[in-house]
Amino acid sequence: MGFTIFALIFGLLVLLCFMLTIYMFLRLVIAVTTGKEVPKWMYNIGQGFQGRIHIDYDDITESAALKAALLFFFVYVLANISCIGIIFYMTNNFTLSLYRCLKFQLGLAVISLIIYHLFQLILGLISNHKNKIFRLYSASNAVIAGLFISLFTLTLFVSMIGFPEKPVVVQIDKSNIIVGETKASTLLSDGFYFLEKSADSEIVNNRNDHFYYGELLEIFRDDKSYGFVSVTPTLKDSDKLKNCTITYYRIPADSEVLSEVRFNNTDLSKLSIDDFRERDLTDIFSLHPIEYEEVKNDISFTLKIQPSDYVIWKRYSVEADFDSLYKPDKYGVRAQHTIWE
Repeated sequence: MGFTIFALIFGLLVLLCFMLTIYMFLRLVIAVTTGKEVPKWMYNIGQGFQGRIHIDYDDITESAALKAALLFFFVYVLANISCIGIIFYMTNNFTLSLYRCLKFQLGLAVISLIIYHLFQLILGLISNHKNKIFRLYSASNAVIAGLFISLFTLTLFVSMIGFPEKPVVVQIDKSNIIVGETKASTLLSDGFYFLEKSADSEIVNNRNDHFYYGELLEIFRDDKSYGFVSVTPTLKDSDKLKNCTITYYRIPADSEVLSEVRFNNTDLSKLSIDDFRERDLTDIFSLHPIEYEEVKNDISFTLKIQPSDYVIWKRYSVEADFDSLYKPDKYGVRAQHTIWE
């Protein structure tokens, strides 16, 4: 839970950085249109945002300062459009293009700064050739500094939280379990029951495991076992079973009801180890995540969906294990989030 709170606070910091940047830009616009100066603290920020070569910026507020800030915005927007266009051309996936572009924000900011300074250099040379005064304004540099810092924090934030993905659905006959979302009460209403537990049984989450939360219980319907589920108190350390969230599902491959169980409409009983060795796991389960990782070992296969830290968005994993004779052993789906750890 602590990591989630930290991520939310960091996200608030990113928002504040952007709000400060917008505020400085509006102050610059108002100052130019009214013929006044921007606050001294903006001049100080502009003077402080320096590269390897120190530049003495002019503490003057005039229309050229606003034009300089708008020039940087134009270059930055053009860089983003180009980035999204190139990635979309390569992937034909707009959502993926947008997400990767968000992860590249710091790099795009650096590229935009380089191009912006090249423009400034060219404009300076043209002005000198025409015997005109060319200025570099601390007011516009303050706005650029604000945007640069905002994009830096945004890049860190996006890299930290990843991208929200669709959960994996487990179909048992006519019942659906959305791992990480479905409540135990839903299973109870669908006719399932938990071994040696009632709807009002107390479930405790000891928060001592990164994979198994709450309690692992066997589920039955019509006196037949349908595998095991982890039931987890959603936002508490303990709660009644009926209020708990299903955070993990597992079924042995030798179960008599395996043919009734599907992961995202994929019939598990028809899978063999050759499928996992020769095909992408995303293809096997007809999943189309934006960001994922496939881990393939000799007899163990895992598809991690949203492999970034699961401090805001849940991570989902589809697992398939085989025995030493390469026969199916068990299949599982799990959801992970720091609120349960």
